[in-house]
Amino acid sequence: MSRPSIDWRAVRIVAASSRLALPRTPAGGRLGERLGTGTGSSLEFQDYRQYAPGDDLRHVDWAAYARSEVLTVRLYREEVAPRIDLVLDVSRSMAVTDRKFQSYAELCALIACCAASTEADTRVITSSSVEPVPLRRPEDVEGVLTCEASLSVIEQPHLPLRRRSLRVVVSDFLFPQDADVIVNRLARDGASLALVQLTLREEAEPAIEGGYRFIDVEGNGELDLVVDGKAAGDYRARFNRLRLGLSRAARRTGARFVHLTAGASLRETARSLASAGALEAV
Repeated sequence: MSRPSIDWRAVRIVAASSRLALPRTPAGGRLGERLGTGTGSSLEFQDYRQYAPGDDLRHVDWAAYARSEVLTVRLYREEVAPRIDLVLDVSRSMAVTDRKFQSYAELCALIACCAASTEADTRVITSSSVEPVPLRRPEDVEGVLTCEASLSVIEQPHLPLRRRSLRVVVSDFLFPQDADVIVNRLARDGASLALVQLTLREEAEPAIEGGYRFIDVEGNGELDLVVDGKAAGDYRARFNRLRLGLSRAARRTGARFVHLTAGASLRETARSLASAGALEAV
C-alpha cells in the first residue's frame, strides 16, 4: 500500500495556534501535571483548599481568612511535560480509499504537531502486542500509519495506557462495540480523553441503490447484496446510533467526542477539533 503524502509545512501552519487541550482540574499527583509552588505567568489559578503546615504562605488567601478566620491556600497548575498517549487505529478500514487514508494521515499529523506544542512525553499506541512508539518529533507519526492490521487497536483487550495520561483516540469506530464499555476502558485512570471519529461521507450517509458486492477489507469476506432505499436508510440509522452512542458515552465519562468527515481541509478539521474541546488556543 502506498503511503499518503503529508504536506508538513501546511500542517505546521494550521497547528501553530493550537495545542492538545489540557485538563482544567488539579491532578492528584505528579503524573501529567503538578501543583506549582512558585508564581509567575506560567501558573494558572485552579482552586482553593484548606491550609496545611508546610504550605507556601504566599499562596494563603488572606482576604478569605479575614472573612472566615479559616486559612485557605490557592492552588495553581503548572503545565510540566504532561504524558500523552495517542491511540491510532491502523486497521485496513482506515485506508479503504485513498481519500480516507490521506485525510487520516493529515489528521494524525495535525494531532502530532499539537501534541508536540505541549512539550509532552508523547507515545503512539497502535497495538496491544507492539511496544508504543515514542513521538520525539511530529514526523515520526508517519512511520506507524501502515493501516494493514486486520483488527482495530480499540478492539484489543488490553492497551498500554499510562496512568494520568492525556489520551487521544482516532478511529472510524466501524466495528461491533458497546460504546460505554469501550469509552470507560479508554478513560480509566486517565487525565483526559478525546475520541475522534473519522469516516467517509458515504460511510455515514450512503445513497446507493442496486446490486453491489461488499468486501470486508479487514476480514477479507465478500457478500453480494441488492441495496434498496430502505436498506440504505436502515444503515444510516444504525450509523447515527453508533455515533450518538459514542457521544453519550463520552459525555458520561467527561471525555470529548468529535466526528470528522474525510476530505475536509486542515483548517476545517482544526476548527472542528477546537469546537469539540480536543484542541485549545496557545
